[in-house]
Amino acid sequence: MKALTALGPLVFPAAGAIVILLLDAFRQRKSKSPLAVLSLAWLAGSAVLSAGLWGRDASAFGGLLRLDDAAILAGLLVLGSASFAVLLGWRWIQRLDAAFGEFYGLILLASAGLMIMIQTRDLLVVFLGLEVFSVSAYGLTGLKRNDDRAAEAAVKYFLTGSFAAAFMVFGLAVLFGLSGSFDISAAAACLGSGPAAWLGFALFTVGLAYKLALVPFHMWAPDVYEGAPTPISGFFAVAPKVAAFLVLFRLAVSMPREVWTGGPGFLFLSAVSAASLIIGNLAGLRQANLKRMLAYSGISHAGTMLIAVLAGDASSLLFYLAAYLFMGLGAFAALTAMSRTGREFVRLDELAGAGFRYPWIGAVFTILLLSLAGFPPTGGFLAKWLVFSAGVRAGLVPLVVLGVVTSLIAAAYYLRVIVALYMREPAAGVEVEAGNAPAWLVLFLGLVGTLLLGIFPGGILRLIRQAAASIF
Repeated sequence: MKALTALGPLVFPAAGAIVILLLDAFRQRKSKSPLAVLSLAWLAGSAVLSAGLWGRDASAFGGLLRLDDAAILAGLLVLGSASFAVLLGWRWIQRLDAAFGEFYGLILLASAGLMIMIQTRDLLVVFLGLEVFSVSAYGLTGLKRNDDRAAEAAVKYFLTGSFAAAFMVFGLAVLFGLSGSFDISAAAACLGSGPAAWLGFALFTVGLAYKLALVPFHMWAPDVYEGAPTPISGFFAVAPKVAAFLVLFRLAVSMPREVWTGGPGFLFLSAVSAASLIIGNLAGLRQANLKRMLAYSGISHAGTMLIAVLAGDASSLLFYLAAYLFMGLGAFAALTAMSRTGREFVRLDELAGAGFRYPWIGAVFTILLLSLAGFPPTGGFLAKWLVFSAGVRAGLVPLVVLGVVTSLIAAAYYLRVIVALYMREPAAGVEVEAGNAPAWLVLFLGLVGTLLLGIFPGGILRLIRQAAASIF
């Protein structure tokens, strides 16, 4: 019975995906089917079951799947990301020529794959969960019919993702050959045995770094974010980061500290973090397409979060992921809400004067951009403060200095958007879609979450520190 309870949070989104796809296959095309409501119900059921297991450390399959507090919190972030994507897509799929049931079913299936990654300590099961997510993500990317950019993005994502998966399998083979086990702790224990073990670690990490869009494994992200539906781009920006960072953190902290600090894996990830901070922010300065700009912004934020992994500070990493859920997906919600009838609203010049024409959306978008830039008193500021403080305590001063400098660079391209909102002549013919209440709800939740995490973080910090303690 305990095993069934532990499986509940994972089974709900997986079963929901099957039910929704079947309903969509047999429903009358002219009838209105409440697939969005059903999707939210399945996600809410999973969240309720997850929250009910807080502090109980439930497990299934002999410990192969384990729901500690860190897994529960990360799972709630994934479910929150999926719920926001469903809300953003509620009106979107009615505006554009896109598959209806597949949109909701694949989001639920992708969420189930990420929750598999979050809940397991077995590297092979991590790979299986990642592939469940990846297959769903390829379908979601190319969901828009008769759209060459979406088709091109889906093909690029599939081809590059396949190469990354191949590297990951080779890494798994090496680690298993040396340790005789796929358990994270056993694999980490063998990393001090020689260069072959570190090669296995690097190959496995490539697969995770690819999903995190860390440099130099980031080239897919701008094209996929641009070609995919905006609600899906927001989902890709947040949800995979939660699962992949938790797996990477568990692998890093499972090693003896003397083996990890200063070792090849530590130096490799330090270089990746530095490159992501530099390239992500410099490339972001050149973008006129807002979805591509947010893609490069996500690359730089992933580089910042990697500092928390290197510092071994779980609480700052989890807080950053929570803050990024609200400010990152909230920014994509603004793009969804401010859109021309019949197509997406993604270019910087289309924002001209929108802050005055649509003051509520413009004001919320501005606050979310300031949070992404790290201005107080937002959740983005506190998240960066916690990560940088952890980095200083761990002796990562050069990376922290680089993070601060590149944050100043990032502020320039976020401010470009604010300038367009309030300091340029309004663009002719730009209309906000009337009645897009679900997107406005996501915007409102993004605003509330961002400000609460920045001004009143005490309660969530206590929960995060409790969750962080269960990782070790």
